[in-house]
Order: sequence, then C-alpha cells, then structure tokens
Amino acid sequence: MLSPGMQREEGFNTKMADGPDEYDTEAGCVPLLHPEEIKPQSHYNHGYGEPLGRKTHIDDYSTWDIVKATQYGIYERCRELVEAGYDVRQPDKENVTLLHWAAINNRIDLVKYYISKGAIVDQLGGDLNSTPLHWATRQGHLSMVVQLMKYGADPSLIDGEGCSCIHLAAQFGHTSIVAYLIAKGQDVDMMDQNGMTPLMWAAYRTHSVDPTRLLLTFNVSVNLGDKYHKNTALHWAVLAGNTTVISLLLEAGANVDAQNIKGESALDLAKQRKNVWMINHLQEARQAKGYDNPSFLRKLKADKDFRQKVMLGTPFLVIWLVGFIADLNIDSWLIKGLMYGGVWATVQFLSKSFFDHSMHSALPLGIYLATKFWMYVTWFFWFWNDLNFLFIHLPFLANSVALFYNFGKSWKSDPGIIKATEEQKKKTIVELAETGSLDLSIFCSTCLIRKPVRSKHCGVCNRCIAKFDHHCPWVGNCVGAGNHRYFMGYLFFLLFMICWMIYGCISCEYN
Repeated sequence: MLSPGMQREEGFNTKMADGPDEYDTEAGCVPLLHPEEIKPQSHYNHGYGEPLGRKTHIDDYSTWDIVKATQYGIYERCRELVEAGYDVRQPDKENVTLLHWAAINNRIDLVKYYISKGAIVDQLGGDLNSTPLHWATRQGHLSMVVQLMKYGADPSLIDGEGCSCIHLAAQFGHTSIVAYLIAKGQDVDMMDQNGMTPLMWAAYRTHSVDPTRLLLTFNVSVNLGDKYHKNTALHWAVLAGNTTVISLLLEAGANVDAQNIKGESALDLAKQRKNVWMINHLQEARQAKGYDNPSFLRKLKADKDFRQKVMLGTPFLVIWLVGFIADLNIDSWLIKGLMYGGVWATVQFLSKSFFDHSMHSALPLGIYLATKFWMYVTWFFWFWNDLNFLFIHLPFLANSVALFYNFGKSWKSDPGIIKATEEQKKKTIVELAETGSLDLSIFCSTCLIRKPVRSKHCGVCNRCIAKFDHHCPWVGNCVGAGNHRYFMGYLFFLLFMICWMIYGCISCEYN
C-alpha cells in the first residue's frame, strides 16, 4: 500500500548523480518518489503486510476512512461511504483524490467504481500536480495504465515537473508501459518540458538494457540534444556512468563527436570522470568512424570486415604452422619449442589487436573451416595413392558432397527468424497489454513480437528464432525450425568424414 505524497524520493532529490554542478537543478522532470512510496506512513502501518482477512482487520473496517480503505482496496467499505454521500471528486488535505490512491495501489475495481460515480480521470493532484495515470506509471502498474487509458486518460499530459507518462516510464525502467504507450500512439521522441526524450531519461536513470533497447528498436533518434544542455543520450549515459546503455548507443550509431552547449563531447565527459572503460570504448568508436587520423594499424583494427577475416583466417595459419614445425628435420626440441613460442606470441598479438566481441562466433567457425581444409589437403596429397578408389575414395567424396551441402544450408539458410511489420508489432503489444499478458517472458522487447512456444531470442544474432535449439558457433548460425534438419545432416556426415580420416591415417601409417 502506498500512501501520501508519493512525489519525492530521498535518494534522488534534485541532483543528477555523478553529474557536474551545472546539471544539478536543470535535469528535467527530476521524477522523485516519496519515502512513503516504499514505506507507508506510520498511521497506515497497522496491519500492513498481514492478511486482510484476519479478524483484527475485519473488526476495524467499519471505522476506516475512505482514503485508507481505498489504499488497502476494501471495496465494500468504500462503496458504503460513497453511497452515504461522499463525493469521489473531493481531494483530501494533500490535494489527492480517491482515484489517485486507487491508481497508485493498483485497485482496478475501485477505479472502475469511482469513475462510474463521476471521478475525473485526468484530475490533477499531489505535490507534483500529477494525474492518476502519472501515479500508476511511476509505480509500473501496467494493468492500471491500460484501465485508465480505456476510460480516456491522456498519457501526453505533463505533471508539475514537465514529464508526460512515457518519460516517467522510461526513467523508472517500466519497459512494458513504454512499449504500450508507444503502441498507443505516443511519440518515441517526445520531449518533456526541458527537452529530455524518453531515450535520454533511460540512458541516465536505467542501468539495464531495457527500456533503451526497446526504444532503439522503435527507431528512436539517438542524436537529439536536450533543450538546456544540448546533451545527447550518449552524454547522459556517460554522466551516469551507464556502461550498458553506452554500449547499446554506440552499436546503434550514436554520434561520438556530438557536442553539448559547452562544446563537450561524450568522450570529454568520460575523461573528466577518469573512467577508463568509457574512455576506451568511446575512443574505439571514434577510430571505427575514421576520426583522429589513425595509423595504418589502427585503421585495420577499426575495419570490421578485416577483423572478421583475421578471426576466420588465424586458425588456418596456426594449424599449418603447428604441423610445419613438427615436421621440420630438426633434432633440437628446444628450437622447436621456441618456434612454437613464436606462434603463441603471434596469436596473442592478433587476439589483442583484431579479435572483438564477435570472436565467440567467428573463431569457432574459422577453426572448423581450417580443420576441414587441412584434412582435405592431407587426404588428397598423402592418402590418395594408398587407398582403394572404388571402396574408399568414392564413398568419401560422396560423403563430402553431402557434408558440404548440409553445412552450407546450416550456415546460410534462414533458421526460422520470426518477422513482423511495425503495425503488427504495435498491435501485438496492445493486445498483450490489454489482456494482462505483456510479460517479458513471452514478449521480446528487442524484436517486439509475441514469442511462440519453443522460440527464443538469440543474443548472438539479435533475433527471435522459431523452435530455437541453440546458436552453433561451428556453423555460425542459429539452429531452429528452418535449418534443424540440415544441421542434423551436417552432424551425421561430419561423423562419417571423421571415421574416414581415422581410417586413412591408420592405413597410411601401416602402408
């Protein structure tokens, strides 16, 4: 149960965390909760958290005033007082109406009853002059938001600090409400009274992938600046030390050179805070865009295609060098050991210089392709003359054709990507929200779709896959409804190829 004056919060007051002094009082909504939002007022604490059906409470209902009864959701007591003549539009001593109390405590049956008795759905009240919809949004009560909007509540109205509902939902991390408001027509780039967008608030206040990821999926403008400071979302993320959102914004193409009203870029702010992680990532993003006149090596490091080729090509080189050194006609294992040390040092240099986060998918694929390449080189140059063509080579070649076919289909075919148009996505969000099913366990906040049974969002490919099995790094693709049969064929023929290679090695050794 939440009680009076929910509009402030001790932990936030009006300061922007970790930001310079000039940002302290001009942050925008400064959406603050009352301490009572977490802990009810003392005179409302009686019985809080205890089952309401206990006798001690039942005896007391008849003495409760309508505000307390509304907060605890005692429908019969509220109806009794209203029928006795209490005006549902009458605010209490804190200028808060019954509809506000019902909304913040998610009492849907009371909201319906009060509106039927004439309660004004967009009545302003409380310290921040907020509507019941603002209060429900702050608390993350999606079902209440849906109910109030069905009765005509306007989510675009601003409270006393200039915030509309979508700004409140973004800064408090209520991803489902953000999705619902956008699906119902709220502008994803809507600015509050101080020019802050939902993305800016999410970047500054919410240290998790959502709702930033959801906003990016709705094609939000990542490079807009706020009204007063001209800070972009990337500036605000740096001010908050929000590394999760910084990564998302850089991947979405945020302008790392955008300057605020003082001529500061996000990198300048990171340097002021002496945050090594932020400095390195922002510098890498600048280099990737060709800024700073980088050296030839840095240009290569910044080239994503070149890095991908290095990761795929390194296993080819390493496997060859290992075999080449082992086959050298040198008796000294010390010399060979030093040569192997050189190979290790080369791999370390390539790893630190060119391997990136995609290594987990690119490197295994490179290892597989390199292994198969050198196995075929061995077969055709060392085993060919020692084995029977009809009984050994011909089945081996037939198996190889089947292997290449199934591998190619597993690698390049659609694994079962679930697709939807923009309108279909919004329609799905509204349907799920209004049926009480907009749960992130069945709704993907990245793809904005209802996830069918056995489907899953792949973190590597960043897409939802029907009948998702797993992401296989050895084929560089997800395994799902579209390529599962090819993947099974690939494993089957790969097993036979390995058996043939073992047979070839044994036959060659004894011949």
